[in-house]
Amino acid sequence: MSRLRRLSVTLIMIFCLLLLTSCWDQRLLKDLKLVFTVGFDKGENDEILSTIAIRESKKVSIGGEPGEATVAVVKASGITLRDTRLQLDRKIPGEFSPSKMRVYLIGENLAKEDLYSILDILYRDPRAPLGAKLAITKSDASSVIEMGTIKETLLTEAVTDLLENGEENTIIANETVQTICPIMFDPSSDFVLPVIERIEPHDIQISGIGLISDKVFTGDILPPHDATILLLMAGHKGKKTQMVLKVHKDEKIVRNQYMTLNINKSKRTITIQADSPESIKAEVHLELSTSIAEYPKNSPLDKQKVDKLAEKAAAIIEENSQPIIETIQGANSDVLKIGEEIRVHHHSIWEELKWRETYPNIKIIPKVSVKITGTGIIN
Repeated sequence: MSRLRRLSVTLIMIFCLLLLTSCWDQRLLKDLKLVFTVGFDKGENDEILSTIAIRESKKVSIGGEPGEATVAVVKASGITLRDTRLQLDRKIPGEFSPSKMRVYLIGENLAKEDLYSILDILYRDPRAPLGAKLAITKSDASSVIEMGTIKETLLTEAVTDLLENGEENTIIANETVQTICPIMFDPSSDFVLPVIERIEPHDIQISGIGLISDKVFTGDILPPHDATILLLMAGHKGKKTQMVLKVHKDEKIVRNQYMTLNINKSKRTITIQADSPESIKAEVHLELSTSIAEYPKNSPLDKQKVDKLAEKAAAIIEENSQPIIETIQGANSDVLKIGEEIRVHHHSIWEELKWRETYPNIKIIPKVSVKITGTGIIN
């Protein structure tokens, strides 16, 4: 390469370097206060009370052991979440950063208002994590945040693990900030949110699932057993699902009255009969492939007895489904997304409907079938 050409290449490289920009939008971790869990409650004068849990570490001398992690709780009130965030920035040393948020807790009184108007900021802030989980708390969310630690586990890890375990066992649905957004704007369907409560003195538990109707918490909570049936009917199944069913009512020993089933596979389908806006019937078909996890009676199980147990299990689940359907219709919560089926497959009928007025009065019929494919190693 000639001297002139080398000089030209060098000048071009220097010119290119001058055009490179620096990290103008960098946000140093040392300047931020990372918030992992936040609770929203209804405050006075229609304000929102935000309670945040900030993870701190005790400072130690140079060369000492790493500082122990602790949780600092800070509260602030405002008309909107943005307003409360501005108030929080005035109270914490460092910039409030929601980028690592894992859980949003909403107090039940606040959840009975329009959820989107509360969560609007989360969909406009590019730093807000859309994968963060949502849950409703019995009473105030601040009462859970203020615990700081639960059974020697930091609050965020404890709540996150509790929710993930509930999702895995088909007790609650896996709902996040992102997954509920399109449903809130869909007039033909609703969703459910997990409900947790504080148990004195230092524990929490899942109470069930809360029914949402048109972006508002109805106040209706299905306990875990009913929640599992509803989630299966809605097409949500976690990795592990079990049901305890009373299949022998006449047994003298109480424990011998029950059987526990592992739900290995589930399939739900909905068939709609819509002759007119005044005549709509929906059948929810639930097919379950199961195995026996526990059968205290322990009598020899041949194929005939297994088939009879499967029939009993199907009848019990179907019977238990009836009051659940009455509850969701009474709450005007279309979590089974029947309206969506009508809108897609019977659009001309859908155009004539006022769905919120029609849904509570339509006929919904559960049809459950159970197949037992395994009885354990002793048979």
